[in-house]
Amino acid sequence: MSTHRIELQHLTLTRVGYVDVPIPPEAAGLTADDFASLDWRTPDWTEGDQLRAGAAAWFADVADTRLVFDPVQAADDVLRADRASERTHQQAIADVFAEAEFARESVDYLVLTHIEGVGMVAWRNEDDSWSPFFPNARILVSDVALREFLDAQPEGSSDLEYHAWHALIDQGFVESFADGEVIVPGVRAEVKGGHCAGHAIFHFGSANGGAEASMLGHLAVSPIHLATGECPQQHEDAALAWSLLRAVAEDGRKLIGPLWPAPGFGRWLEGVFVTGDK
Repeated sequence: MSTHRIELQHLTLTRVGYVDVPIPPEAAGLTADDFASLDWRTPDWTEGDQLRAGAAAWFADVADTRLVFDPVQAADDVLRADRASERTHQQAIADVFAEAEFARESVDYLVLTHIEGVGMVAWRNEDDSWSPFFPNARILVSDVALREFLDAQPEGSSDLEYHAWHALIDQGFVESFADGEVIVPGVRAEVKGGHCAGHAIFHFGSANGGAEASMLGHLAVSPIHLATGECPQQHEDAALAWSLLRAVAEDGRKLIGPLWPAPGFGRWLEGVFVTGDK
């Protein structure tokens, strides 16, 4: 487990990491040649000719409200590969969160950049039924992403994703937000797509809308994507995804990636990604 914290004017963001691993760059639409010239890539973002990725969750504490963003997403093939693995990882991740003082029961809202698998959105019970991983949290996803997901079923997703999400929807835990909506004071959603229909970026800052930090979701699987241009392998609309990245990167605000390894954030300054609070 690792934790990293960002203190903003009106809220605190905390990354709780489960595990960071090297993955083939091709899995993220890159090659080793794409980032070979980027001196800032090591040691945080690459390991040899491999890309580093993280299984983690970002929590936000805003006054008396706690949110969690994209908890341990895009790793179902490993974490839920079979029932034994799923049982082990579910409990281990719950224990990691509790050890970091972010117990599952303490979360009020689970907020997603988009729907991609199950992650730690749902908890599989011993009788094969599904319940929320964070039992007291409302699950929020953009109206566009939710509509696309429902319209595509069942052909558009895996059996795992289909059954888990429909169980949560049928139980009344899932709600939606629109482009520009303030989730809680200091957390605003921008729903523009790029990666997929309804993909959202979240901007963190003052209650009046000034952004001190932004969560990019899967627009950037790695900070490397801030330097390598359009990535058609990753995005339905690669040109739009690239323009959205440039728009949030150029003013030097803190940038957060749910799949980035520890510390999971940094800033784009004068053509270089500066890790963490450096």
